[in-house]
Amino acid sequence: MSDSAELEQLRELIELFPAKYSIDDVEEANRLARTRFDALDNQLIPYFVNVLTKGEARASVNIYLKLCQSFHIVIFKEIISISGEFRSTEHDGSGSVYFGGQRRQEFRSRFKGSRPENIEEDLKEAFKHLLDFKSDTPIDDALRFYQKFVFTHPFYDGNGRIARLFVNLYLLAYGKFIDWKNLQDKGDFLRKLNYYHDTGKEEHFEWWAKVCYKFVYDISDEDER
Repeated sequence: MSDSAELEQLRELIELFPAKYSIDDVEEANRLARTRFDALDNQLIPYFVNVLTKGEARASVNIYLKLCQSFHIVIFKEIISISGEFRSTEHDGSGSVYFGGQRRQEFRSRFKGSRPENIEEDLKEAFKHLLDFKSDTPIDDALRFYQKFVFTHPFYDGNGRIARLFVNLYLLAYGKFIDWKNLQDKGDFLRKLNYYHDTGKEEHFEWWAKVCYKFVYDISDEDER
C-alpha cells in the first residue's frame, strides 16, 4: 500500500471510530502507529519467541488469537476507538471489508474479507500453520499463514503489519527473517499473492513462495547485509 493510500485509509477509520486523534492529526497518528509496530517487532517479538520455544508457554491458536488482538491494541491505541477489535456486524457496512484493488473492467474491489462471524474460525485455521516449532518447512508454513491471515482480513487496518509480526516471530525461532521492505517493493510479491488469493491452487502458492524465498535470510547474515 502506498503512503498516500495508507494515510487515506487511516483518515477514514479515525472519522468512523474516533479516539484521541482527529482526522487533522492523521500523519502524526500514522507515524505513531509505525513507531509502535517497530517497537513490537524489535523488542517484544524476541521475548515471545523465548516464551514459546523454551517451555514457558505452549503455542496454541487461542494464545495467538489473544496476541493478535493485543498487537493491534498496542499499534492503534488512542488512534481508533476499536483497537484490538475484530470487524463486527455491528459496525457500519455490517463489518464488511474489501481489498486488493479493483478487478479489470469492474467497479468493485477484488477481494472481500471473511464474514465477521467467521473471523475467529478462519484465524484459527491460519494460526495452525505456526504451531510446530520443529517443522521441516518453516518458511512455507509462515507464508501459508500470511496468505490466510491477510485474506481473512480480521481488522479494518493493520492486517499486513500484524501478519508480518507473526511471521517474524515464527521464523525468528528458526534463526531466519524476511527482508519485508525489499520484498514488498517488488511488484511480483503482491501480484502473485493476489493471484493465489484468486485461485487457491497449490502451483500458484509455489509461484508466490518462490518470490518470497529470495528475501529470506539467516539471522547470522543480517550484519553482513
